[in-house]
Amino acid sequence: MTTKKSNPVQAVQPYLLFNGQCEVAFKFYEQCLGGKVEAMITHGDSPIADQVPAQWHNKILHARLVVGDEVL
Repeated sequence: MTTKKSNPVQAVQPYLLFNGQCEVAFKFYEQCLGGKVEAMITHGDSPIADQVPAQWHNKILHARLVVGDEVL
C-alpha cells in the first residue's frame, strides 16, 4: 500500500488585530525580534478612509514586519 502525501503548507501568515495599538505593537516586535517594519498604512491613507471614524485615521490598518525570511 502506498500513501500519497498532500501538498505541505508553504507559509502561514497570520493577520492580527490590535484595537488601535498596532503601531506600538509592531515597533515593540521590531525591537524584540530584530526585524524590520517595511510598511505601515493608516486608516486615513487607505481607500476606506471615508468609512472610518476620524479618530481612527492615524491608527494603523495594515503593517508588515520582516524577521529573517518570515513575514508578520
